[in-house]
Amino acid sequence: MATEALLQSRHSGHLLPATKAISDETRVRILHILSFGAFSVNEVVEILGMGQSRISRHLKILTEAGLIGSRREGSLVYSFLPEEEESGLKFPLELTKLLLSYKEDLPSRERDQKMVHQILEARERKSKSFFDGVAESWEKLQEETLHPKLYRSWILQELPVCENILDLGCGPGVLIPFLLNKSKHVIGVDNSSKMIENASSHYGKNPSVSLIQTPMEHLPLVTHSCDAVVASMVMHHISHPPTVLEEVARVLRPGGVLCIVDLAKHNAEFMRDNFADLWLGFEPELFESWLSNAGFRVGSMNEIQTESSFKILTIKAIKEEGGHYVHSN
Repeated sequence: MATEALLQSRHSGHLLPATKAISDETRVRILHILSFGAFSVNEVVEILGMGQSRISRHLKILTEAGLIGSRREGSLVYSFLPEEEESGLKFPLELTKLLLSYKEDLPSRERDQKMVHQILEARERKSKSFFDGVAESWEKLQEETLHPKLYRSWILQELPVCENILDLGCGPGVLIPFLLNKSKHVIGVDNSSKMIENASSHYGKNPSVSLIQTPMEHLPLVTHSCDAVVASMVMHHISHPPTVLEEVARVLRPGGVLCIVDLAKHNAEFMRDNFADLWLGFEPELFESWLSNAGFRVGSMNEIQTESSFKILTIKAIKEEGGHYVHSN
């Protein structure tokens, strides 16, 4: 979930440390930056144009005050704004929300936002470039490391028979023929043009299949238009998963099913370089808090041991009646 420092801080007072922490303009700017997602120390340094030791000191003060959390992804440490469900820190959360409601008054707001978007776009370009390059061989690459047959059977078992299924991060479309056994219409979306091109060569003429190249944070789909969503080995490539989960909640009808398959938390640094992974797997509690905040109820959550060192996390979540979905930015 969050760091040990954040967890331990639940039991201490935060009124004075939090108000003292926000007395510095740079620390307020950092809170604004983290409202766009999690960033590594080096990324915050690049955004603010300050020295690493100075930024590390500011991050330490904010963490100790309960205003931010951090997580380790292999050799990198990312800072983030805690979600309501995962923090338990009422005053720091309320204080951060109050500050961000006046972010237009920050003198460096536009510059910081421009730099944030440059970082996010660089991440997106790196991911897109990687997937464009492996579109033809993606299935073979997955079979060598992630053993997809183990979790595809689980996906098909948990999905309902329905009208419309969204395949989030569909890649070259290997799941599509299986999903057509559960649904009259499958919508495959991916941010890689080569992946969509590859999928189109197989399923583009099928009237039961729609394929769309799009950022997954902004799906060009009507609200409540899907009965089920599958996110198979895609979330660890996404810069800010909570935003995508909010968008999934928007397009999914109340009572609809979301099936997530992803890697459990690991420390295999080579996955960042070899597969363009942004997250080195996930802790179940973190996903549970994200889903709750996006308006989902977790129906089941389990781990599958593969023949390699990786464990696969499987989550079935149900869109709550009246579930909320509001983008932070």
